[in-house]
Amino acid sequence: MLLSPADPRLSFYCPQPGNRELAEVRLERFPAAAYKTLYGQIGPLANLRSSSGCGVWLRTNSPTVVLCLGALRHHQLVPQGVACEVEQEDGGWLPYSSLDLREVGRDVRVAFATGLERGGPVRTVALWLPLISTCTVAGVELAEGSLAEPAALPEPRWLAIGDSLTQGFSVQCPTQDWVHRLSRRWSLPAWNLGVGGIRIEPEVFEWALSSRHWDLVTIGLGSNHSWDEADVATAADRAAELAELALYGGHGRVVWLLPPYKPCEDGKGPQDFSGVPLTRETGDRVRRVREALQARLSRYAPALELVGDLLPRDPRYYPDGLHPFAAGFSRMADALAAALGHSPLR
Repeated sequence: MLLSPADPRLSFYCPQPGNRELAEVRLERFPAAAYKTLYGQIGPLANLRSSSGCGVWLRTNSPTVVLCLGALRHHQLVPQGVACEVEQEDGGWLPYSSLDLREVGRDVRVAFATGLERGGPVRTVALWLPLISTCTVAGVELAEGSLAEPAALPEPRWLAIGDSLTQGFSVQCPTQDWVHRLSRRWSLPAWNLGVGGIRIEPEVFEWALSSRHWDLVTIGLGSNHSWDEADVATAADRAAELAELALYGGHGRVVWLLPPYKPCEDGKGPQDFSGVPLTRETGDRVRRVREALQARLSRYAPALELVGDLLPRDPRYYPDGLHPFAAGFSRMADALAAALGHSPLR
């Protein structure tokens, strides 16, 4: 039994509304204005279109669920997959991961066993799209004779703004990203607005900050000002502009995640990332950007909280010199949870 994107029994967890009139729906996180702002920045434009944190939800008792994707395109060499979570009787979620999709075609069917039974109670199933690769949703296939109902989507309460570390670069399974880990740990539904390669661009995120009252806003930007000396000088001013936008909205808690450790700061790790040198000179710029943000943003305390040292200072965690394995994201989630206390809400 195939449910097309037009079927009202499918719900899309996504910042932008999907066009259900199309045969295949792309789950977009950003409005068209963001693309205009970043026009010409090839890396950020590709990452704007990824569906990090976006998913297809429904309630069913089908023993199998097949996520049908179209126009699958891989923009990076890291492994990429999708994930399925099945809500349990106690309110928890049982996660399942797919295999790496990099070796399949543009149109794929990814099957998951749910542990549910036809004739049994229906449960909410969340299917999460790739963090880095882009794709469209062509539908969801269920076992014949299964029930299907629309799922009530959770109201997002956490806005996660950031670069590739927020987007989830280098993590194959969407549920392994630090944002998703903490969203489940805190029971705090999130919008993941991470964009790999982006500098501090307040206008790209202004629409989201003004769209609603957020219980928590995290901003993890600044690292991408380290690759060019000319960008180092602009980092503090751009950060102050974005901080003021976030604080003006009257949100519950606003936290800036300072640029984390990079192995090149110690002269370790690979010598480049996609052609960008990762030398000691680069590491020196990373430190100077971090110090500039610390000095400038500390003026907004206590309304704005600064958190640093969230990632391990061990080069073995960073296969490409910049992004940690999933184990590193787990460490990051634990460190941020410890920094913000038992609950991130005030």
